[in-house]
Amino acid sequence: MTRHLRSLEFMNTFSTKLEKALGNLSVAQFPPDAVRTMRTFSSTEVASLLGVTEAYIRQVSLRGQGPEPETTASGKRLYTVEQVLELRMSLAEKARKKWINPRRLEGEQCQIIAITNFKGGSSKTSTTIHLGHWLALRGYRVLAVDMDPQASLTALHGTLPGFDHNEGDTFYSAIRFENAIPTREVIRNTHIVGFDVVCAGLDLTEFETAVALEMRKSGGTGFLLRVPQALEQVADDYDVILLDSAPSLNFLTLSSLTAATGVLIPVPAQMLDVDSTGKFLELAASYLQVLDEVGAGADWDFAKFLVTKFEANDHPQANMQALMRQVFGEDLLLNAVSKSTAISDALTWKQSLYEVQRSRFSAPKTYDRAMESLNAVNAEIESLITTAWGREE
Repeated sequence: MTRHLRSLEFMNTFSTKLEKALGNLSVAQFPPDAVRTMRTFSSTEVASLLGVTEAYIRQVSLRGQGPEPETTASGKRLYTVEQVLELRMSLAEKARKKWINPRRLEGEQCQIIAITNFKGGSSKTSTTIHLGHWLALRGYRVLAVDMDPQASLTALHGTLPGFDHNEGDTFYSAIRFENAIPTREVIRNTHIVGFDVVCAGLDLTEFETAVALEMRKSGGTGFLLRVPQALEQVADDYDVILLDSAPSLNFLTLSSLTAATGVLIPVPAQMLDVDSTGKFLELAASYLQVLDEVGAGADWDFAKFLVTKFEANDHPQANMQALMRQVFGEDLLLNAVSKSTAISDALTWKQSLYEVQRSRFSAPKTYDRAMESLNAVNAEIESLITTAWGREE
C-alpha cells in the first residue's frame, strides 16, 4: 500500500497558509500605520486604582494640582495611563496613603513569579497578561518573560513596533550558553507604562538540546543558573517579573522554577485538568528531589493554585472546586477567574481586558463580571507579593 500524503508537504502548506491568514487578520485589526495606545480611564477607575475616593480625584483636578485630564462634553474626566502614574507619584509625595506608591523599597527583593502547568489551555498566558497589566496599572514596574516557544504572550503584542520575534532577539539570546547577550537588550517596552516584555520564539526549543550537550561536557546542574543569572541582570529595574512557562516540564521550566520566588499554578475546575495537574506535580516533585539531592533545590515565598475558566453554576465544576479546596486548602487562592466571553473576546483582539473599553462589548454586564473576577484574583496575588516583602496591610 502506497500512502499518498507527504508529511513535509502537508506541514509546510498549512504552516504557510495559517501564518498568512493570521497575518491578514492582525493587519485588519491593527493596520501597519496604526499606533497602538492604552485606553483612557475614568475618574472612577482612577480612584479605584489609587485607593482614594472619586471626590478626592475631582478636587485634585479642580485645584490644578495633578495632570490635566481630558474632559468630555458631558464633563467626564478621562486620564491616560501615563497620567494615572503621574497622579500616583504626586499623591505619594504628599504621603496621604502609605502604599500609594507600591514600588519596592531598599531591602525588598524583586518578586519573580513562575506561572506554570504542563496542561495546555489552563490559562497560563491569560493569567500572566492580566496579572501583569493589573500590577502595572497599580504602579508596579513589571517585566513579563515569554518562556513558551509557541510565543502566545509575544503574539498579544505582535502589532507593536519591534515585536516581530522572527526579526529580533528572544529570551533565548540571553540564556544560551555561547554568545549570550545582556538581558536588557532583549527587553521591549509596550504601550503600557510600567509593563515590559521579553519575547519568545521557536529558538527557545534549542535550549533543551543545548542543555543536553552542556551536561555531557561538564555534567552537573549549571544549566539551572541560566534563567536566574539572566533575570538577575535586570531585577533591580523591576518590582515583579512574571515568567509565562511552556505547557511542559522541560529544562527551561525547571530553570524558571529555580529562579522563581513564587509560583502560580492555574487549573480549570475540570476532571482532566485536575488529573493532569496531579501528574505535573508528581513529575515536578521527582525532578526537584533530584535537584535537592545535589544542592540545587528551590525555595519560594509562596506557591498557590488558581482556579481558572470557572463557571459557578456548573455543578460538576463546583464539586471539583470543592475537591480542590479540600486537597489544596489554603494553597488554593480564595478567588477564581470566571469563564467569560469578555476575556476570550479581548484575547482574540490581542488585548487584555484591561485594555478594552467597556463600551466595546454588547453586554457590558458580562464585562463587569469578568473585570470583578480578574480584579479579585489579582488583588489576592498582589497581597502575596506585599506579604513576601514583609509589609503590613
